[in-house]
Amino acid sequence: MRRAWLLLLLGACGKSHVAPTDAAPAAPVDAAVVVVDQDAAAAADRAKRLAKARADFAAGNWSGPELYATSIRTSVMYTPAWPPDADAGVAPPDVYRLGYIRHGSHVPVFPERIVNEGCPDGWFELIEGGFVCGKYASLDPKDPAVKFAANPPDLAGPMPYRYGYALGNDTPVYRRVLALADRLKYEPWLAPKSEDEDDAGAPDEDDAGATKDAGIVKLKDLKGRGVLARRMMKGFYVAIDRDFKAAKAHWWRTAEGFAIPYERLMLQTWTPSFHGAWVLSADASALDGGVGAESDAGAVAGSGTAALVRTTYAVRFHENDKGKLAPYGLPLPKWTALELAGDPRTEGGVVYHHTTADFWVRDADLKIATPEPPADLAEGEKWIDVDLQKQMLVAFEGKRPVYATLVSSGRDWSWDTEHNRPTPPGTYRIYEKHVSVTMDGDVASDGPYSIEDVPWVMYFQGSYALHGAFWHNLFGSSRSHGCVNLSPTDAHELFFWTEPRLPRGWHGVFQTAQHPGTRVVIHSPPQHAHP
Repeated sequence: MRRAWLLLLLGACGKSHVAPTDAAPAAPVDAAVVVVDQDAAAAADRAKRLAKARADFAAGNWSGPELYATSIRTSVMYTPAWPPDADAGVAPPDVYRLGYIRHGSHVPVFPERIVNEGCPDGWFELIEGGFVCGKYASLDPKDPAVKFAANPPDLAGPMPYRYGYALGNDTPVYRRVLALADRLKYEPWLAPKSEDEDDAGAPDEDDAGATKDAGIVKLKDLKGRGVLARRMMKGFYVAIDRDFKAAKAHWWRTAEGFAIPYERLMLQTWTPSFHGAWVLSADASALDGGVGAESDAGAVAGSGTAALVRTTYAVRFHENDKGKLAPYGLPLPKWTALELAGDPRTEGGVVYHHTTADFWVRDADLKIATPEPPADLAEGEKWIDVDLQKQMLVAFEGKRPVYATLVSSGRDWSWDTEHNRPTPPGTYRIYEKHVSVTMDGDVASDGPYSIEDVPWVMYFQGSYALHGAFWHNLFGSSRSHGCVNLSPTDAHELFFWTEPRLPRGWHGVFQTAQHPGTRVVIHSPPQHAHP
């Protein structure tokens, strides 16, 4: 138990997701199936109607049909074609995935289908671009494959789902609800006890079921067959859709539509309290007790350096009529994000920094970023700077900082090779974004870990990502398996600020040559002395 919880506190970084699959029952024919005529007039008419639909959507006047995913991951293709099999040669340059829709979600669609050999059910063209094969989607919200899907994620708040963790090893994840007699095969602790047996309750799940006497368990050992999708070890996390009662038992339904016995999970009832902030604009009145009209707001040029207020007793200072700095207004809230003007001054042995909001703050009250902007930075280009030494992230638009926060990066423990998992320095681009994705892995010294539906994931290099971490609140210290952990609030804000943009209703989106991902600069790895 201790090892499982230690792993979750240290954080998770692994990439178990694969290219989206589209395994689902064929959707019923619920709209007119048409073959787009190659006749120029017919093609021009269709293009005109599609342009009108897209204009209505862009203007916020969309009242057209919606397309519902019937597969857990329904692929969105750039063109109405599938990539060839690996042994069938190289795909044409325009045959690739743009992203995917998750079961239960829906997207605006142009309802006329394009039928070809790759998709006899017909391809739907989405209003925001891309094509979905009708075999894995439906226009009918009452289609059984749609009606009984899990609820879509909540995109408005910091947590897209509720989360629960397994209370014991061998917690079963079923593809459907089972009767008690059928569950006994997978949950032997449910069997009635004889008079000679200890009837104090369930056995110690650390030693029960498939993991008994197995030593260090691997993820492959937890895979199920048939109705048993998989097993969970103590401390594994899963996203929860809702609870329900069936087959004379109480159950949790997961966000992917599986069933877990209610008593085997505990809901996580807290979320990290820490989060960063958007950088305070030149209008300081955005803060309670702001300087308002007495400030020459907007007159102070920025230096491109961001800072976070790191104490609970910071105050603003302004010049008094004698030209000296004096406190003014209410205290500055902790973790307020500021842009510095770059002209510090010292009075009475105390260093003060001027802000673009035209007030001063003591150096001792600030955590100041040290960004390393790319040499080829374009005017207004979005990019993210991660300072591993300060465990600080700043988002920029050109040279102007717009968001600042603390992070938890990978452990750079060069003296401990078994637990050394640093975040790799370098310049990257976000190449995939997922509302949520499972992260898991096998750790030689501790066993497996698994966190399903880690929120707001932005992959920038291999399995390394910026993502939300709801299982700890210790941001500002390195502790992950290599990813850059963000508080859920910070991850949510940055997810919808970065590129590639996530179209409405999509669950994942991939960068393209036309729409590259936001640049991520990671630098200054921390230097540790042997303890």
